[in-house]
Amino acid sequence: MRKALGLTLVEVLVAIAVLSLVLVAMNAVLLSSIRQTAISGSRTQAVQILNYLGRRVVGGETALLPSSGETKVYDYGSLGTAFPDLPREVRFADPALYKAEIANQGNPNWASGLGVAVNAYRIRVCWRQAGEERCTEAYTLSAPPGGAGPAAPPLPGIN
Repeated sequence: MRKALGLTLVEVLVAIAVLSLVLVAMNAVLLSSIRQTAISGSRTQAVQILNYLGRRVVGGETALLPSSGETKVYDYGSLGTAFPDLPREVRFADPALYKAEIANQGNPNWASGLGVAVNAYRIRVCWRQAGEERCTEAYTLSAPPGGAGPAAPPLPGIN
């Protein structure tokens, strides 16, 4: 009796089924990786915008500084108009896809004994992705708007 060489139909079907399961699992990992890469890229661009706004707030740009307890909002589509140099400063980011908020949180308790006027500001930059709004935020210090009281001296490397 001669022994048959090769694989049976059942063995081929089992191999194809196992290969299909492996490919489906790899596809799920790939899609998740692509989604996380997109989120990471948008977050990086939001942080670039946040850094741009933060530098201007720290510099004491009065047009950006809301009154104590108030918030200035630059809604989706208005950042590019409000800051024409933003596309040059923030390469690759489309300012129309982001929203920014600058909130004046007033004079921090620890700063009352310093003898200079300083306010804390929260800067928040948001974007829409995958049907939800995502945000990143930072806090910084600057002079109060309108120059109330002696302003803090410029900080080397920041102002």
